[in-house]
Amino acid sequence: MAGDGNAKGDHLDTARQNPLYRAPEAPAVPQLPPELAYLWTWFTQLNQKRQCGMAVNALSSAEILAWQARHGIRFDPFEEGVIDRLDALFMYHQNEP
Repeated sequence: MAGDGNAKGDHLDTARQNPLYRAPEAPAVPQLPPELAYLWTWFTQLNQKRQCGMAVNALSSAEILAWQARHGIRFDPFEEGVIDRLDALFMYHQNEP
């Protein structure tokens, strides 16, 4: 609700009817560097195997090691760090109020 008791959407609808109205530009979304696309693919595959109990759980070391063994891949320290950071960001956004 806006301060005048009207819903924010009502104010936006009224503003859009004004011929001078310009929609705000969407923020620029950074593009994934092609060199790192494989890490995003790996993370999304790992994410599909994530365990959930009462809430979404972080990827466990056992899940990550099992995924690596299944796919014949061994993360180097950089790749492991990126996967850990992506998981931390995923968990942060899952638990946002």
